[in-house]
Amino acid sequence: MRLRPDCLPCLYNQTLRLAKVAGCDEECSVEVLHEGAKFLAELPLDRTPPEAAAELYPMLSRIIGADDPYQEQKLRSIQKAKELLPWVEQKLKECEDPLKAALRAAVAGNVIDFATQVSFDLEEEVRKIFQARFAIDEMECFIQRLQKVKELVVIGDNAGEHLFDKLMIQVFRRNFPDLHIYYFVRGRPIINDVTLKEAKMVGMDEVCEVVDSGVDTPGFLMERANKRARRIYQEADLILAKGMGNFECMESYEDARLFFLFKVKCSVVAARTGCQIGDLLCANQQTLKEAR
Repeated sequence: MRLRPDCLPCLYNQTLRLAKVAGCDEECSVEVLHEGAKFLAELPLDRTPPEAAAELYPMLSRIIGADDPYQEQKLRSIQKAKELLPWVEQKLKECEDPLKAALRAAVAGNVIDFATQVSFDLEEEVRKIFQARFAIDEMECFIQRLQKVKELVVIGDNAGEHLFDKLMIQVFRRNFPDLHIYYFVRGRPIINDVTLKEAKMVGMDEVCEVVDSGVDTPGFLMERANKRARRIYQEADLILAKGMGNFECMESYEDARLFFLFKVKCSVVAARTGCQIGDLLCANQQTLKEAR
């Protein structure tokens, strides 16, 4: 998905948010905003929003003097998710369809995002997720496919959210003990996306094979992935991409194996999917392509 004019003020707002998160003084904040504005004024629109972010954030991080300015926010998100896990685990035990419930739990965590137009309350989203309607609901199709495959790649999104991904993976493993699951993380800190560090922090490597994708964008791009991640992706039977950043990077892929699972959090993605801001979707790539 290429940049749209609406993406530019969103990226600029992220610039201001970054300065505040980093605790910049007035002089530093002005420099961050000034350099961000210069970057956006010259930004070609022929790239995806995550590609633009992969250039913008490191540049601003150098000004601030912090390689991972969202580190503290990621830790707080992880802690908040941990506090909600017991309730979610109990709901998973009570649900008649644990596989669909696991997908719902995973998408509940997708509200944790510091790079979108709107924000959502994690606790509120988790409380209502098991009754929420999906604007595009292909969970049953995904589960049917899951029953027949040997290898699944889950492409992670945000830190904190990945705790709910872990619950989902545990349910998958209980139901399909022979299924091999890979969990892709970013290759370096970018916004609040999950990296190998945050994955190991919550024991993700105890339930699946965690893969450092090498990708430096807040969304998976094959051309930016390392050789191992590309090989695993190409050979996998089924792909589940979490979050809008992965959708923005991957929605043009011609890949019938690819499913997206996320909450719509910006007007550009809403228009692209035919959904509304706040909608949930679990959709195959080809379904979304045919709908456009």
